[in-house]
Amino acid sequence: MKLYKKHSLVYLLLMLLTISCSNELDLFPEESINPSQLNSSDLPQLINGVYNRSTIGIGNRFVDFDLLANHFEATPLFAGDDVNYVRNRLSPTETESWWLELYEAIFNANVALEVIDNLEGDFNNEKATALYLRGLAYYYLVTRFGGVPLLPQNTTEIVQRSTAAETWSFITTDLTNAESLADNFTNESFVSKEAIQALLARVYISTGNNSGAENMAEAVIASTSGNFSLESNFASIFSKNGNNEVIFSLGNDPVELVRQYVTFNPNDHPVSGSQQFAPTDDIFNNLYTNADLRKDATLIVFNSQNIINKYTESRNLPVIVSRLAEMYLISAEAQGYPSGLTRLNELRNVRGLGDSSATNQDSFIDAILDERQKEFYAEGFYWYDLVRTDKAIERLDNVTEQNQLLLPIPQREIDLTGISQNPGY
Repeated sequence: MKLYKKHSLVYLLLMLLTISCSNELDLFPEESINPSQLNSSDLPQLINGVYNRSTIGIGNRFVDFDLLANHFEATPLFAGDDVNYVRNRLSPTETESWWLELYEAIFNANVALEVIDNLEGDFNNEKATALYLRGLAYYYLVTRFGGVPLLPQNTTEIVQRSTAAETWSFITTDLTNAESLADNFTNESFVSKEAIQALLARVYISTGNNSGAENMAEAVIASTSGNFSLESNFASIFSKNGNNEVIFSLGNDPVELVRQYVTFNPNDHPVSGSQQFAPTDDIFNNLYTNADLRKDATLIVFNSQNIINKYTESRNLPVIVSRLAEMYLISAEAQGYPSGLTRLNELRNVRGLGDSSATNQDSFIDAILDERQKEFYAEGFYWYDLVRTDKAIERLDNVTEQNQLLLPIPQREIDLTGISQNPGY
């Protein structure tokens, strides 16, 4: 993989800085500054730029797995190819923006890491932030494409694809290093030790390290600095007013333009959008029982239209990356039947439901997947949940073969670098 840019590293750094602070445009002459010449006073703008680019790269991908899982139907206002989404038959030309936006986040994180390494002093939390955001971008890449080119530092050389196992290992190393450097939780808008542990729990459950997944998830649940708790008011999780459940979210000021309200709100809604997607009839009618406290916070009828209700409070809501409910479900899954029933039932009870009826390990995993579908509908989890548990072909009508479990590498990347394509494309 090669970062094909028309501009120098320095110019991209200038662009990065100006994303978050437009009056800094002329701070550094384009031809005379490189990262080694920056100092500690430049670091806050640089880290803000890493957050901003990550919000764009990751925020623009937050509904992809719901689309691939047949959770939505496209409205006439959707400009993409919903048929290919629904059939899991995206072409190598349709995934280019996915790839480029995530590698831009990695590029910016690498710039920050290079600058930090050239500074004297304690910048451990800033380094932890860059490592975490790089690991998060690679998580989004590996769950979509499998093994990808790994860039521990920026380069103009062509880098071939690593294996999926190597990519997961790279992510784990970044996050493990970040955990040892990060500050404890103070605010959901900043990377913290708990945010890193939450992502490590997700990585471990994805790679079969159940003991690691349980340990990380339980560490977050027990965090005294986070003081997290499951919200009895489910709708409050998706609010700008704050809650006790979100562990980390990417800020979403107007400059980042991750517009959840446009995606789901009809134009006659008080927070008007263009409603590109609506829930399928099957989801709307069957996903939740009337007793489930998540139901009305997730799906409602508005002016005779079935709509997704999670992102209707205001414009530019933060992009939630990790929240406490995921830790309960990861811990439950990692513990397995019957020990994991305790965490699963704790979550179900807060959501207004009785205890799970699972009676063995197979029915327990099905119960976990059912709960994750309800809990994280329209948050971008379900398709990969089925892929990692080998349930995609069993549960999804639009997945009939193994080749569909990975998306195609962008054709532009293959043409420019010669890296290999995923099977079936």
